Amino acid sequence: MEHKLLGYLQYEYQLLQEMIRLAERQQVALVKYHIAELSEITSFQEALIKNIREAENKRILYLMEWMKISMKEAAELQLSTIIDKIKDSQISIEVKNIKGELRKSIERLYNLNATNRLLTNRARTNVKDILGYITSGGKNVCNIEI
Repeated sequence: MEHKLLGYLQYEYQLLQEMIRLAERQQVALVKYHIAELSEITSFQEALIKNIREAENKRILYLMEWMKISMKEAAELQLSTIIDKIKDSQISIEVKNIKGELRKSIERLYNLNATNRLLTNRARTNVKDILGYITSGGKNVCNIEI
């Protein structure tokens, strides 16, 4: 049973690594203003988020079955609590390692997303400023009313 939990956690870690890779690509696309690539990355991210939710739900259902607990309890269960219940010491060590890697990866993804959000806001502000300059505050562009 514990091997199955390890498999779920490893799969979720792989999905998280893919999300980080996409966020890094998104950052490059934002800096280089590659609009078409941003659209593609966004669609990949949406599909990946769906896969992450499905993987998380499978892990929660597994924990419910294994520990005989409610869905709410399984969803709120922390890895440190789960590690204490694992009898196989080798699996326990591997879960501890994955826990550390997950923490680092989540922090990395958070930082990437914060930077990407900042880049997006700056780009939006710059476009707004450029349009304001071109139209001189009005609704005319090159003597053509928009």
